[in-house]
Amino acid sequence: MWHRTMMLAVLLLGLANSVKGGHEGRTCLDEAIPENQRSNITIGGVSMPLGVWSCQWSSGYISAHVYAILASEVLGYQIKEGGGSSSKQMVFALGGCLDPSAYGTDPKCGTGEPVTEHVGFENWNSFNTQMPGWIAKIGEMAPLLMGGMGYEGLEGMYIMDTPLSAALFGSGLHLEYYGSFNSSWYKPEAYFPSISTIDLSLMKKCSKGRMSFSQDADIYVKATGDVGGVENVSGQLKLKCWNEVWWLSPACRETPQSCIPVVSGGDAWALGEMIQQMSFYNMPLAFGTAKDKPNYKSINIANKGMLYAFEPDTTFIAQKPKIVRFPPNNAGEYIQGIYGTAKAGTILGNWYFKDLKAVADRAHILLGNYKLSQDSINVMLGDVVSVGDEDDWAGACRWVNKNKNLWRNWIPDSTSCSQGKGLVDSAGLLVENRSQAIDCKVCPVGRASTPMTDGHGPTRFCLQCPKGKSQGLPGEQECVPCLIGSYSAVPGSMACTLCAVGSYGSLKGLSECSVCGNGTISEKLRSTNKAIMVQGEEEWVAYQGAVSFDACGCRKGTRMDASGECVPCGEGLKCDGSGKVKVLKGFYAAADSPGSVFKCFGDARRCPGGPPGTCAPGRDNETIACISCSSGLSPGDDGACKPCSSGNSALFSVAIILSILAIAALYKFLRSEGQDGKAQNDAFLIASVAVGQCVAVSQQLSIFGQLKVNWGSPFSEVLNFFSLLAFNMEWLNVSCLTSFSPLQMYSARVFLVLLFFIVACCIHLLYVALRKKFADGLEISVLVKVMGNLMMIFFISVAGAILAPFRCHTHPNGIRTVQEFGSVLCNSEGEYQKMLIVAGMALIMPVSFFVTASYVTIVELPKRMQKADVAFLKTWSFLYYRYRPGAAVFSVILLLRNVGLVIVPVIPGGAIKVLLIILILVVSILITSFMLPWRILECNYMEASLLAGVAVLISMGSLFMEDVDVDNVMQVCLALFIAMFLLICGVFVWGFAKYLRAKHRKPFQYFLCHQKSGAGAFARLLKCELIRMNAVKGKVFVDCDDLQDLTKLFGYVGFDTEHFIILGTKDILTRKWCMGEVTTGRIHNVKTVVVALPDYEPPSEALVEEYQVHVPDVTELAAHGISLAAVQETLRWMRELPTIQLPGTLDSRLTRAVCKELVVMHVSPGSMGKNGVQLSNEAEDELHDGTKSVVNRKAQYNGSKVAILVDYKNMEAVATALVLQLMVSPLVLSSGGMVPYIMTANEEAMPTVQIVVVICSQGCFGNPDIARVLVSSAARGLTVLPIIAEDGFRFPTKDFYDEILATAEKTSMPGKPWHLAAVVKQVFQEIAVGFNPQAYSASVQDLEVRAKTIAFRLLGGKLRPMSLEDYHPTSPEALEANSLDLFLPASKSTEANAQMINESL
Repeated sequence: MWHRTMMLAVLLLGLANSVKGGHEGRTCLDEAIPENQRSNITIGGVSMPLGVWSCQWSSGYISAHVYAILASEVLGYQIKEGGGSSSKQMVFALGGCLDPSAYGTDPKCGTGEPVTEHVGFENWNSFNTQMPGWIAKIGEMAPLLMGGMGYEGLEGMYIMDTPLSAALFGSGLHLEYYGSFNSSWYKPEAYFPSISTIDLSLMKKCSKGRMSFSQDADIYVKATGDVGGVENVSGQLKLKCWNEVWWLSPACRETPQSCIPVVSGGDAWALGEMIQQMSFYNMPLAFGTAKDKPNYKSINIANKGMLYAFEPDTTFIAQKPKIVRFPPNNAGEYIQGIYGTAKAGTILGNWYFKDLKAVADRAHILLGNYKLSQDSINVMLGDVVSVGDEDDWAGACRWVNKNKNLWRNWIPDSTSCSQGKGLVDSAGLLVENRSQAIDCKVCPVGRASTPMTDGHGPTRFCLQCPKGKSQGLPGEQECVPCLIGSYSAVPGSMACTLCAVGSYGSLKGLSECSVCGNGTISEKLRSTNKAIMVQGEEEWVAYQGAVSFDACGCRKGTRMDASGECVPCGEGLKCDGSGKVKVLKGFYAAADSPGSVFKCFGDARRCPGGPPGTCAPGRDNETIACISCSSGLSPGDDGACKPCSSGNSALFSVAIILSILAIAALYKFLRSEGQDGKAQNDAFLIASVAVGQCVAVSQQLSIFGQLKVNWGSPFSEVLNFFSLLAFNMEWLNVSCLTSFSPLQMYSARVFLVLLFFIVACCIHLLYVALRKKFADGLEISVLVKVMGNLMMIFFISVAGAILAPFRCHTHPNGIRTVQEFGSVLCNSEGEYQKMLIVAGMALIMPVSFFVTASYVTIVELPKRMQKADVAFLKTWSFLYYRYRPGAAVFSVILLLRNVGLVIVPVIPGGAIKVLLIILILVVSILITSFMLPWRILECNYMEASLLAGVAVLISMGSLFMEDVDVDNVMQVCLALFIAMFLLICGVFVWGFAKYLRAKHRKPFQYFLCHQKSGAGAFARLLKCELIRMNAVKGKVFVDCDDLQDLTKLFGYVGFDTEHFIILGTKDILTRKWCMGEVTTGRIHNVKTVVVALPDYEPPSEALVEEYQVHVPDVTELAAHGISLAAVQETLRWMRELPTIQLPGTLDSRLTRAVCKELVVMHVSPGSMGKNGVQLSNEAEDELHDGTKSVVNRKAQYNGSKVAILVDYKNMEAVATALVLQLMVSPLVLSSGGMVPYIMTANEEAMPTVQIVVVICSQGCFGNPDIARVLVSSAARGLTVLPIIAEDGFRFPTKDFYDEILATAEKTSMPGKPWHLAAVVKQVFQEIAVGFNPQAYSASVQDLEVRAKTIAFRLLGGKLRPMSLEDYHPTSPEALEANSLDLFLPASKSTEANAQMINESL
């Protein structure tokens, strides 16, 4: 009966609230669903049409009509339209209140009757501050906000189109922007009607309504400070008006007729905002209010100027007003009452009945999609006004028909499912994709109706319940999470399963239960247990459905740690399941923290095991890992501590005495080793090196003790003994003498070497004072030598002791302790931090020693040797005296090796350390094998053997490593394998590239084949000149420079040479190696040319036929694949080779001419064509050109102070002089006039010459030209520097002096004939310098060093001048006797000079 009454009431209400315009029965769309096919909605069991509520103004009607047309004609809902006068009523109507208009008093909400209004549009109060209060008043039936309409509600200062267009087209002034009204810059009043055109009788006076209130005046003055716009009336501020109607802005207050009128309506709408904006932006405006709404409309339509307006609205839509744009809204300023910015737009909201989604889901979707733009609503309003029938429904209909493409996107289709339903396909099967669906149905058990949104809008599908949830009822919207202690592991479950044994579920909604231990190591060690009583005794059993971690217990063999986790007993512990812990032998754990286990590194016997806190007898169990003995005890042999005895102090005293004696012995040895004139005895040197190697190996063995290797007995005892050399003073039981803290003990070890230095200083001072009485001063150099030897001996010990804080053990509990000081934690705090500071200070010793040693060895030593600085060499002899000449750098390499050895134990990891030590030792073996650095060959063998032995020892020890990081080891092995493979590939690629390079451009552009004694110096000269030529891009081969391996000689000729140059001399054809080179060149078709020296003769047929007779050892070439027949064929081939024939004398111009010919001459490979070139030299040209060439050369060397005197009859000597000139000239170029020149035959030294460099060659003093120049130079008092140019040079003998006396009357020599003897004596009073380019060992580096020596002698200024002594020998014997006392025998003189040169180098 109640339902019938309600249905009748709803029907009557629908008829009473028929919408303005009378559109009942009207249809808008051609394809509209017929009205008899439309359906009602059901609320609370009552069927009713969908109620559409609209506000009673044009935009409110139109927005509601659009939705009603779509909901009825497209979605098929029966529609009832109604409305009210305000947005407030809408909220109460949608909330089911029976009297919405009485919202201020009692709207009769919450009566329980079905709601008849379901959707509402364009609510201006959606975000009003009073809205929460209204919602609370409605209660649980309060409607919901869907969102904005899509357009905003705007209000404020507007301008009609007429003045706007006039200003724009008249002067380009945009009056829709507030800045264009600034009277300081513009005259906007020109485009508006005068204020006097408005009838004041139609306007509201300022004394009435809002303009008479003081509130707006107070806010205005506070915001703008403009007191001229207000007046004080009876103690209250009022707005000051002109003609009782207009409030004038400051910009036109003085000239009211220039003000532009702004007409508002109602009770001075927007008064507060507009007067502040006029004042802030200097706008010449006047604000007034029309008496009523009709006058507000008529005045503004007639005036066509400025006004207050809002939108959407149809009042002035025909006049096309535009809002004046002010700066964007500043909400903070509006809160403070400052309205200088634009007023914020009002969000117009759509509201709906709270259960609309459940009863009319498609209507709900349409409402959510329904959005109108600002332009759309204004177009519809304008359309209604332009048609003029005031039929809002018709205007909405016209818009709907024109914008189908827009609103069709709002319409949900049949697959837009409501709550409790989901998508199904044509077969009725559930689907999750709308493209496969045709309808909706109720979701079954195990699934939930879940919302989704795609391109067609929102819908629902039946989502299978995920893991951790279940649903046992159909048509539900959510899946239910599993209760604690249960889980759901399968999607779509109807019910959840209890957690299995060993797991628990402490949360709802689990897809799996937490395994006891939560994924940690406890996972397999726990079980869910609870206590039960079995025959009166408590017993723990496993059960299902545990709900917390507290139910988890530990299995046997595990223990509970402090955090409640079940963990394995761990290293060093034994657990029997009772919860009690037992410590194993070799480990230690304190009684108050049994889970924190320390490993007893070193002597494991000090930790016997048992209950936590147990140590060996005498050990202090308060120290880490029982590391320390109790007071008055010292470590024993079985790990226990024993009482100290008198023998401990005696042992310490003996060690001190032995150390002092050892330092004294070392001091004595080093002093005797450095005495002048004492040569080093090989046997004594070998013995001293052996002792040094013994100490070095001992220190290396001490490093082994720092590795994590379980060395067994008796080798472990050996390592303990040698640890004394690593300054491990604990071996001497110093704890029995005094108590040392770890820091003090470490400092003592680190700075022990300084004590050695002090002992050495005392010994030195005693020796100098008692034995030498300070005759030579303090002899600091000897002290430096001794200290340097001490550092070399104990470098490993010093560096290893300093790095002790960086060698840390990691215990099973993760704590790290210093390896040698087990009671110190490696944590950068406390005592360890102090150790680090001491280490930083102490590192200065080894680092500075290494840097100094490297600098002295690499930089200073070569310089001081060249200067023959004996004092320096003696001081620093400890860096090089054990090594062969040229291998002093090995001392630096040795220090580097020792640095590497002491650093390796610091690196983390066990096996990596062993690998690195082996790698260092292998590299050291290789370096020793290749360098052979030791002065005695046997010492090199000993070094390599000892290193190999040490490498074997450490390799064997690696079998007993405590911890081997297999991954790291394998990575290193892989890296080594890759390196080996890359080396093989690199060598292959290098060889192949070398082959390709040789095919296109060979390394040697010229190969100079020569016989040493006949053309060695000339070959050197040719190379020097060739490499200076721009056309020569490749290298020039000379054997003493480029040949290191004789087996590669013929390969260089055949594969690496472009042009083969034969320097033809008398004996070259009988030199097997030269002929092997020539034969190889012929076989490989190398371009060949002969440079024939004057004594060269082409091979005769007789020589060819009897070649083996002349050269018996030619058969040795067979080992290189060269037969006698091939050599003979080569000899015949040489007759036809292109030849450059040299004259009898040599000079620089001739040399350059030869080089030019070699560059320009085109020689075909293996050419047999005759092609000869005859060259002339400077000497021969002089016979034709007179003195022209000499004059030119003297002009070139004008002012030169150095002349080179050479025997022009000896071509090799001349070549030596030319090479010397080329090498010395750049060295003395910066010293004015010191560039030497070579004197020609019959030439005297130029007047500027001060030094004569004599090239001493065999028989040179028998040359009259040489003798004449020497005598004349002596007469001028010139200085002389002799240069030994040949290994076979011999000093003048008795026969030489006989010849001088015999020819005394016949020579044209100036002065007395015996003066030559005196001059020759003076020549060799200067120490001669060896410079022999034709020597087998005369490499370019060797010659450059000798050239530097010669330049040093020339620039040193210490050469003595020659003079002619006034004496007359009575006989050659007297002359000989007077001369021989100045000369050693020739052979001894040469040897002495050679030795002196080598030592200086």
